[in-house]
Amino acid sequence: MKSIDTPYLLKRILPSDWEDYKTIRLEALHTNPDKFGSSYQKEVAYSDETWRTLLENESSAIFGLYYQGILVGLTGVALYNGDHSKAILFSSFVKEEHRGKGLSKLFYAERIAWARGKGCVAILVSHRAGNEVSKAANQRFGFQYTHSEQVLWPDGVQDEELMYTLIL
Repeated sequence: MKSIDTPYLLKRILPSDWEDYKTIRLEALHTNPDKFGSSYQKEVAYSDETWRTLLENESSAIFGLYYQGILVGLTGVALYNGDHSKAILFSSFVKEEHRGKGLSKLFYAERIAWARGKGCVAILVSHRAGNEVSKAANQRFGFQYTHSEQVLWPDGVQDEELMYTLIL
């Protein structure tokens, strides 16, 4: 659990809080469809059990950003495709009225600490071309650009996905 300022707190979202997670995740997908590797249409169809299960997985962690007790952001980290020496960062979102306050520092610090705690030696992150906010944030934490790939994003647009790695 980390806090940079009195009103903000970052903590792991528990399976018992799955409804809050579902609400903010669907909001993120609906309001920023071009920023995620999934879609609102796909995830709105998830069962309640699926939402709970996403939060029970010990190979990943989803953290919630709370402002005065209200969930206003989320971010995730997972072991990379069964390769327990690497982790991958995913699904960062902060409600618009809380952006621009340096809160990504909390996200990166907590996810890097989680990966180190799992014994990872590297962390991967990617973003869609043009997402300069994501690029600036990951580079502040020492991630190095490795390559790009053309991908078909869930919003139907083909665009580059830029890949970065941080060696721990």
